[in-house]
Amino acid sequence: MNESIFLIVCANVLVLALLMLVLLFSRLHWAYRLSLVFLVSGAYWVLYQGWIQAQGWPTNNSLPHKFLLHGAVIEEPAPDNKNTGTIFIWATDLDNHLPAGKPRAYETPYSKKLHSATQEALNQMRNGELQLGTKQEEQKIKTTRSGYEGEVPLLIEFSNLPSQALPEK
Repeated sequence: MNESIFLIVCANVLVLALLMLVLLFSRLHWAYRLSLVFLVSGAYWVLYQGWIQAQGWPTNNSLPHKFLLHGAVIEEPAPDNKNTGTIFIWATDLDNHLPAGKPRAYETPYSKKLHSATQEALNQMRNGELQLGTKQEEQKIKTTRSGYEGEVPLLIEFSNLPSQALPEK
């Protein structure tokens, strides 16, 4: 990871040096110079957004259908702070039928059902049971009385990881 940080810093310094050379010594029209400054600034913004994902910040991507739970942090809603609540789940994707990859942090919206299921899974983990998570399908709903259309809150079922059968001698 340190090598990639060094390479990113070197690339940024190189781009900044080239921009300074163009701005100081070229005879381009001022509009081209200004557009070049905006272009490089936009490139830095895109790089920063990618850097957030590379640092290990939780992703807003959808949880995998099947995953191994490593841990979770539950932030309950706080109406006085206008915080709607979040549940952070640290999981390893088990969907692709390959050896488990690296764990990833996922950010999910808060719901009472997900809170209780996650808390129960964490209690089971404290008792030494590995937890397998299975995400239920997300559905669109429409109620006829209020005309409200939205998504059903994310529901995850946690179960104990089945014990592995050892091969016969």
